Amino acid sequence: MSNPDDDELIPDPKVAHEEFGVCLKTINRWERKPELSFPPAIWINGRKYRRRGEIREFKRRSAVAHASTTSAGTSAKTPAP
Repeated sequence: MSNPDDDELIPDPKVAHEEFGVCLKTINRWERKPELSFPPAIWINGRKYRRRGEIREFKRRSAVAHASTTSAGTSAKTPAP
């Protein structure tokens, strides 16, 4: 089901700090790793934005991938996306 705010654009600093709790450099690193399928940036006036719905989907995929690599009863140390 699609949310009405899926097309909302979020600036990269907000994506980094509020959505993932990481520094902006981490977002740039994820962007350079095609295997992560991190949502593409939308450039407006020299600033990068991402669609809220794509960020939501990335978080969902990351959670599913993490859950599938963690065996029952143990806590596997896997790097964040």
